[in-house]
Amino acid sequence: MAKSFASFGFRPELMQGIQDLYYKEPTQIQEEAIPLIMEGKDLIGQAQTGTGKTAAFMLPILNALEEGKRDIQALILTPTRELSIQIAKEVEKLGKHLNVNVLSLHGGTDIDRQLSKLKETVHVVVGTPGRVLDHMKRGSLHFGRISTLVLDEADKMMEMGFLEDVEQVIVHTPSQRQVLLFSATMPDLVKRLAHRFMKQPPHIKIEGKQKTVERIEQFYYVVNQSDKTDALVDVLEQEQPFLTIVFANTQVRVQQLTARLQENGLSAKALYGDLSQNKREQLMKQFREIRFQYLIATDIAARGLDVEGVTHVINYDLPNDVDSYIHRVGRTGRAGQKGKAISLISPRQKNLMGRFAKATKASIEERILQVGRHLDEGRRQRAEEREAHFIELRAQQAKEQQKEKDKEFSPVREALKKKTKVKPGYKKKMARELGEMQTQYEKNRKKAEAIAARKAGKSVKPGDAKKAGKGGAARSAKGGKPFSQSAGKSRGR
Repeated sequence: MAKSFASFGFRPELMQGIQDLYYKEPTQIQEEAIPLIMEGKDLIGQAQTGTGKTAAFMLPILNALEEGKRDIQALILTPTRELSIQIAKEVEKLGKHLNVNVLSLHGGTDIDRQLSKLKETVHVVVGTPGRVLDHMKRGSLHFGRISTLVLDEADKMMEMGFLEDVEQVIVHTPSQRQVLLFSATMPDLVKRLAHRFMKQPPHIKIEGKQKTVERIEQFYYVVNQSDKTDALVDVLEQEQPFLTIVFANTQVRVQQLTARLQENGLSAKALYGDLSQNKREQLMKQFREIRFQYLIATDIAARGLDVEGVTHVINYDLPNDVDSYIHRVGRTGRAGQKGKAISLISPRQKNLMGRFAKATKASIEERILQVGRHLDEGRRQRAEEREAHFIELRAQQAKEQQKEKDKEFSPVREALKKKTKVKPGYKKKMARELGEMQTQYEKNRKKAEAIAARKAGKSVKPGDAKKAGKGGAARSAKGGKPFSQSAGKSRGR
């Protein structure tokens, strides 16, 4: 590995920017990629997050930058707005002494403000494919004179369906431009893209999976789904982390977890896709400034999010693929620091953890969860809630049965209430028949219960079954409609 960045022959202004950021020595991807990029070659860099690939392509670009030119000299396409903003800030820091102008173009922000910025001198554009293409169609953005095109996180861009947008952007760049493609993996779509638009690029592959996680202690707890939220609060109280990112798979889950942690007095905030760009930027600024301790996020935070001091990453929901797991875990243990990655999984997901361990070439240990006060209280509360639910359910069933019973007897009751003149003794007769109907209803109900009990394999006392059978004989003999026929005979008289 090169002893220092000075060995690359960078200009003094760029070296000052490197020193301001306390970069000590190049990473492996930087050592191998920078000389080739400075020679003007197209390049494929395959490396995981956290390996220093942003500086690997930005340092040569800034070193060759012509500050006096008004044209855009470099375009960097990224899959997400967060990564676009992060790279733009990195360019500003590295090029602090170069008087470089960089602009991040992404959705979720006022396009008029971006149009105004594009009227000024811009040396480097960083953006998402959709917003960059939007500006091109408006005629506010031209890449006819760029010298370098960078496709960062190319696999993620293909995964998000940006292939057509990326191709449209590329065909509007000069044929003599340099193309740099960086990707954690090389799926077929990325390979075809490279074959179509790149000129015999060297392929640098950094075995970064182990590097990404070698300083990270990984382990998991097997937890029932109903216990997960209480287990999370217990884990946080036991671990006492400095800064933590908790990953969940859905926006609703993120919001629920955030509310639960806040209820328990923990400083937590939620990050998910539906937040406005301005809100998301404010949120990340607050997190970096340690204004709150727990960031609850969907996978929108898994890539391109670089926050110093994140000591713990917790997978409340486990991702489905290895790459997502690696990117999540890579949010901790950065800049040579140690970190912990904790997963809360169901018994069925143990095989998936085995796949992750094999892919990362690291040990992921199963541990026994130390039950804390939240888990115990949660289980008691859920038991009480279940009992209250069944009591309410039984009361509702009894109410429905009474309602059906009242509906059956209502015609007779209405007749009894009428004040019209009738034959002597008629109302007494109807009242007597109403009593008989009620008795018959109860017999039929007991018979139905006895039949249901036998079907369920339950034992029924012989006397009860005989009694229920005797009570139901009249109904069976009359076609199962004793109430209506009896009432009908009475009315006929």
